[in-house]
Amino acid sequence: MPSAALKTSLQARLDLLQTLWARRDADAIVRELYTDATEITGAGSDALYHGTAQLRELLTALVTDSRGASIRIDRLTALGDSAAYTWVTWRVLPLEGEAFAMKSLFVWSLIEGQWRVIADMYAEGEIPA
Repeated sequence: MPSAALKTSLQARLDLLQTLWARRDADAIVRELYTDATEITGAGSDALYHGTAQLRELLTALVTDSRGASIRIDRLTALGDSAAYTWVTWRVLPLEGEAFAMKSLFVWSLIEGQWRVIADMYAEGEIPA
């Protein structure tokens, strides 16, 4: 079972992500939460995004198309002292229309004292409670 401290640390990183998303600051999201080696892909996407330029391009498109997003941790598994993965559910507020749910599997690594997402696989829907 993961520690409460780990969950608190990762939730703080997701809170930062939510704040930066609301500001539509894709550059800061990439700088603060990802690495040069982070890989992101999702259902329906042929691309495997990686590297700062590709991540910035992807995140710019995502934050531009929404008013904001909230993220909750549904499941958390520690993988030693410096790695973990989380199943999360996003509630995305598009520019127009109803909010919708997305789910992601985030793989985290503790790098120079900061938790960073090193891989993200996303799809439509929610993680069941």
